[in-house]
Amino acid sequence: MVVDALIVEGAATEFLLGEDWMLAKGVKIDFTACEMKWYEAETKKVVPFQCTKNGGTNDKLAKVRLVRRAKVQTQTCRNVELAVAAPEGTVGIFTPARRVEPHLLLAPTLTTVRDGKVVVPILNLVGRMSKLPSREVLGTWVPTAQDMTVLEMTGEFSRDKVKQWLDGWCTNVEPLSNEAELQLGEMSAEDKELLLKLLRNYPTLLEPRTGCPPMTTLDVEHEIHTGNEAPIEVRPRRHAHEEQKVIDEQVASMLNDGVIEPSSGAWGFPVVLVKKKDGSVRFCIDYRLLNAITKKDVYPLPRIDETLDNLHGSRRFTSLVLHAGYWQVPVAAADRDKTGFVTRQGLFRFVRMPFGLANAPGTFQRMMDATLRGLTWQSCLVYLDDVIVFSRGGMGRHVVELAAVMKRPANAGLSLKTSKCSFATERLEYLGHELDADGVRPCLVWYIVCKSSLFLRM
Repeated sequence: MVVDALIVEGAATEFLLGEDWMLAKGVKIDFTACEMKWYEAETKKVVPFQCTKNGGTNDKLAKVRLVRRAKVQTQTCRNVELAVAAPEGTVGIFTPARRVEPHLLLAPTLTTVRDGKVVVPILNLVGRMSKLPSREVLGTWVPTAQDMTVLEMTGEFSRDKVKQWLDGWCTNVEPLSNEAELQLGEMSAEDKELLLKLLRNYPTLLEPRTGCPPMTTLDVEHEIHTGNEAPIEVRPRRHAHEEQKVIDEQVASMLNDGVIEPSSGAWGFPVVLVKKKDGSVRFCIDYRLLNAITKKDVYPLPRIDETLDNLHGSRRFTSLVLHAGYWQVPVAAADRDKTGFVTRQGLFRFVRMPFGLANAPGTFQRMMDATLRGLTWQSCLVYLDDVIVFSRGGMGRHVVELAAVMKRPANAGLSLKTSKCSFATERLEYLGHELDADGVRPCLVWYIVCKSSLFLRM
């Protein structure tokens, strides 16, 4: 008999045969004789196997029932208590029964017995309240101490093993030119050595650079779908002398960096200067009329509440902020004329994706999700150009998870703005909230209430 098989390291079962293969062969299983039988090319095939019989009832496995009647409100999650006959402090795994109502969601849960009870969460997915009667069987419970070893995923990683792992692939040992300026969290000298060893391996990500970083190596570009709409041309606005000086400097800089190029297209929009919080000025284009005729991209941005919920229980945080992230995404060649803008120096268009376009956030979020696919929601979260690496374990674990994340933007040719990055901190401000091991809290903002009519007139 020849069977294509997949070898899985650490599998508890010696050999598994799929139901599809047995149905195709017409396999009959005789548990009395412990034989598998089928016909192949009119020849009877017989394969013996060993049966493992469980005698009597399994005293390790017990049905668990509700301690008291419970109501689960619509679209809510609550904890319920289940009765378990086990010694105090015993750790076990609850497995939900299949016959629980389909709109009630119970998950396998690692629990500890307290006063003859365990607590498990239950989620009501539909728009009506559900009542669970007292003594309702919700599943089974088995003590882990007798059946399995539970791996604690939040446990510490051995510092020696992490160092040995880093030694195997971190080839750059030279300090970064801006190493003294990096914002590092509080940690021991040994942990700092591990972190710096990792960071030194990514000079292209972390070293300061002049001008705009090169375009990403990813196969991505921003498209502007306007259908059969006629080109739009808007008269340029009048600017003060100082503002005009800023515009001229910005245009010269962007031309030098390859962000823009001269245009001979039929589209043209006015320049707008927007003041930042630090007093500097951001060069923007008023694309409102273009956005009104652009077919919208519905690619979603992450929900802030879901993002913050996922960070609960984390002990270490690293914040990575991309440097000129939008400008690392090219604009599709066929759509570059649509980004045209007018200054007193002439008509220009963007080669790289500018701010202000309707679908630019969706394009950028899609690129970042693709870059970090498989890591998001597990060890990192990404919201546009902000990436948060979080770990529920110690410093060793954080270094390993940070290494996995940093490899992705490095391979994609992206760059970081290190002045806005922080590494392995125990406290972090993110999306208007303060994060630490104790939870997530809104940042405190002090408002000054003005009551004087003199200041109001000013």
